Formats: sequence, C-alpha cells, structure tokens
Amino acid sequence: MNRVDGPAYEVVTGRRTDSFREQVVRAYQDAPGDWQKVLGEQLHFQWGVFGHPDSPRPVSLDEAGLRHLRLQLAVAAGLGPHHPTPRRILDVGCGWGATLRHLADVFPDCPRLDGINISAEQLTYCAGRAAGTDRIHLYLCDAADIAELPDSGQPYDLVTARGAITHFPPQVYETAVGALAQRMRPGGLFVISETLYSERFLTAEPQLPPDTDHLALGHRKSLRYVTGVLRDSGFRVLDERMLPSPEDAARWVLELKSNIDAHFPQETSPPLEAIRSMATELAVALLRQEASVHSIVAERRDA
Repeated sequence: MNRVDGPAYEVVTGRRTDSFREQVVRAYQDAPGDWQKVLGEQLHFQWGVFGHPDSPRPVSLDEAGLRHLRLQLAVAAGLGPHHPTPRRILDVGCGWGATLRHLADVFPDCPRLDGINISAEQLTYCAGRAAGTDRIHLYLCDAADIAELPDSGQPYDLVTARGAITHFPPQVYETAVGALAQRMRPGGLFVISETLYSERFLTAEPQLPPDTDHLALGHRKSLRYVTGVLRDSGFRVLDERMLPSPEDAARWVLELKSNIDAHFPQETSPPLEAIRSMATELAVALLRQEASVHSIVAERRDA
C-alpha cells in the first residue's frame, strides 16, 4: 500500500483485475464543479427524499439527499440498542465524501472512518473536504480488494454502501460482501442504498452496451440477488424497504435533468449526457416500479 503525494489518500494494490473498473473511473472524471451544478453543492448522489408535494417551501437537492441519508441511519439506529457506538466505520464507494462527512458528524466519538473509491478525481476532492481531521482515512481501493485494507485486527462496526453496488460486476459484489463478512464485527451493521430492478424488467431488458454505458450502470441487479448474496455470506437482513418513494425518486432524477438542461444546454460530457437522455425513461420505470430504490440494513451474524 502506497501513500500518494499530494492527496491525502493511500493506494491499495489489489490482486485482481476488473476490466469494468476503468469504465467506472471514466464516469466520474468530470470536475466536481460541473457535478455540483447538477447534484447540488454537497454532491449527494444517491437519490433524495422531498417530503409532501404540498410542502410550503421548496426542498433543494442537497436537503433531499441529506434527508434520505438521515432516514436510512434512523432506520438502522432503531433496530435495537445492542448496536453500540461504532469505533470503526467504512463507506464503500465514498464518492465526493458527502456520506462520509455526515457520518463523521453523527458519530463524533468514532475514532476512525475509512472511505474507499476507485476514482482518484473524487478522492482528491473528498480529501480536500476532510482536511483538518485525522479520523478520516481514504483509500484508492477496488471493492474487490476490501480484504487488503489495513489494520485487519480492528473490525468495522458500521459499513455503508450507497449507490456503489450498482457499478459492481456480480463477481466484484460477491467478493466484496464476502470480504466485508470477514472484516466486520459480529453484530455490525451494513447499510445499503441501491437502485434495483424487477425480475420481469431484467428478463425483458438487455444489459447496456459498454460503448453507451457512460455511467457504468450496466450490471443491473434484483433485490433477490443482492439480499441473497448477503445471506449466503453471513449477514442477516434486518430491514428492507423502498426508500425513497417512487414519486420522490422520479422527481429526483428529473431535477437532475432539469439542472443539466439549465447549465449545459448544449452537448456536455458523456456521463451528464447519459443522465439527460435516460432521466425521463428512468422516472417512468420508477413510477411503474420496474426500477426502485431500496434501503437494506443487514447485520453480520455471529461466526
């Protein structure tokens, strides 16, 4: 493992190769400032909860994204008093760091929070936002290489993966979950937010062609598959629900399109163009529940 000069993150050299990895990296090469025009200042990129449509005031994408995260954490916290304050946290696919920063605020007594990502662009931004705290440790690390993260003698009490699993080929997801089962404390919680698809949709719709999959979303998954891997790997699913609602999810993706249209009326980068072109169709699929956003809380079973 090597520390990169400049950005405050370390590189975890894995033993596996994944041809899809570079496709994910390319999806996040745009400058964070461009993404902020689309997602909001805080760069929450995992849906949002807007609340009642007749709310007396508008809800920003930043606020909607934070509401979603807080609701997920509230669900996890309500699953029993036997889950102590975490001493070590891992955010898988930490993006630009919105979830990781919030976790650091929510758990001020947690001495160590780790974030992994395969996008150097995102990690560099994340490191800049985390400057001034020695509790956050960042790693350029493929999810398939979670077993190689340092300090294996200190297990994780809480792991989050919010919007990361959608990028994983099946083998990477299965390897990552297996490694997490080895690196988590029995009783530790794994909190997932993911866009999943109905079995009927997956049967009818082919995988996205690699040359048009500019957001690296080609490896679509069903709820049954995702939870089945968890159970087979030593986790107990404590809670599973649709969150946000289909209506909120559809509104969120259409607001992204609206922001792209406003800030980039002409052609823009392939990832942002992909959001613009797919938003309406995805919103319809969400309202039909052919696609849906699921919150899953799983507990590491006793060995």
